[in-house]
Amino acid sequence: LYVSANRFQTQFMDAVNIKNKLTDFLHFYQMIDVLIIDDVQEFAGKSGTQNAFFHIFSHLHNLGRQLILTSDRAPKDLEGMEERLLSRFKWGLSADLQIPDFETRIAILKHKLEEKNLVINDEILDFIAHQIQHNIRELEGALNKIEAYLSLTGEELNLNQVKKMLESLIKSKKNIDPKK
Repeated sequence: LYVSANRFQTQFMDAVNIKNKLTDFLHFYQMIDVLIIDDVQEFAGKSGTQNAFFHIFSHLHNLGRQLILTSDRAPKDLEGMEERLLSRFKWGLSADLQIPDFETRIAILKHKLEEKNLVINDEILDFIAHQIQHNIRELEGALNKIEAYLSLTGEELNLNQVKKMLESLIKSKKNIDPKK
């Protein structure tokens, strides 16, 4: 099961607010073979959620089940988390994922184009990979815009059209640039 920390938190709060549903909530999560929690840092400062997750984590770990947690920082840098959770997070393998380099972004774009059965020239791919550097989802979003354009118009693309099409995405990134 893949679930965002936000969704887990909402489900937990709903279970707490409905009589006799907390046990069902805990039982549901304790029956999972592989649990993926995205953005676990969002549990910070939420003692009830952390307590429930601690029991789920411990139960699944004792059964030898797989737990995969993502966070925007390493376990040692998570503030507002109970120490007993942090110590369990440190048991596992931590992998620091970095921003993909240019060649990796090109490879991702080409792979996504192949999946979508689309052909876009290298000049356009280079432009997208140079302009969108920090987020794979934004690369996919750019391709989705291009795919929608192609399916609606049936026209071939040129670089100027792509620049105009992606202008809001690229402009918004430049406005948020923390280096300026």
